[in-house]
Amino acid sequence: MQEIGILGAGLIGASWASFFAAQGLRVRIYDVNEEIKERALEIAGNNLQMLVHLNLLSPQAAKTGQQNLQTVNSLSELLSEVDYVQESVIEDYTIKAEVYREFEQYAPDTAILASSSSGLLMTKMQSVMQHPERALIAHPFNPPHLIPLVELVPGEQTAAFTVDTVKAFFLKLGKHPVVLNKEVPGHIANRLAAAVWRESLALLDEGVASVEDIDAALCKGPGLRWAMMGQHLIYELGGGEGGYQKFFDTIGASFEEYWKEMQVWTTIPDSAKQKAVAGTETYLNQKSRSEWSAWRDQKLARIQQVLSEE
Repeated sequence: MQEIGILGAGLIGASWASFFAAQGLRVRIYDVNEEIKERALEIAGNNLQMLVHLNLLSPQAAKTGQQNLQTVNSLSELLSEVDYVQESVIEDYTIKAEVYREFEQYAPDTAILASSSSGLLMTKMQSVMQHPERALIAHPFNPPHLIPLVELVPGEQTAAFTVDTVKAFFLKLGKHPVVLNKEVPGHIANRLAAAVWRESLALLDEGVASVEDIDAALCKGPGLRWAMMGQHLIYELGGGEGGYQKFFDTIGASFEEYWKEMQVWTTIPDSAKQKAVAGTETYLNQKSRSEWSAWRDQKLARIQQVLSEE
């Protein structure tokens, strides 16, 4: 797959364009909003230069990537010769249904349609298609041009061949695809993040600690391990010689006590929202949001470099 279509050019779409262009693929960008489309082209070019600065991309590859980026003026122009489409339009079933119908109208029969959706179900989205077997979710973690995770979520009518093809495609490009065996809202990563976020808000709302200290407890402790391994392997090692089973037998009961005290909100209390916003402003003001984003991206790049070492 060499011809990539970016459909929806907001924050995620622009980052996807950066990623594909950095891999030497030809990338066309389309958005119904002309300003967003042109801004995405600028952002993608800036991201390529940032990758050079972070020693993740050669200057020549960045130059080639820049040449391979272009905007188009219509959906038909975007889709006419495409091999793969990364759709990142608004999270709305009605809007996606319209887009998916047009995809089938203009795209080649062999083209694959992948959605960046973080919470919608592919089974429902692909129900409007004549050939739903070539559509699936390929959900990135933000920013896609730096974070390797891609969650592949097939719908009920997605062909196994489509999943296998997209998985192989991303592996070749250096991504780390994971495949869900069944659809659930939020997929894997955002559901895990949602559980941590709820407890972070609860600790804040109950006055246990400040926003800054709750964040520090997360990123200076378990967050460091999470960069290398997931919770199952962490606790396998935490069990020592007895492994995971020993961890369940000796420490697992403690977690049962924690869970009894933890919140099970299904809506966020206004008090928690207010404390989170006010508390975050306290240390967000140390840098602008753009400075925080640049700092984050630089650290992510360095972490990726370390993790890539044998």
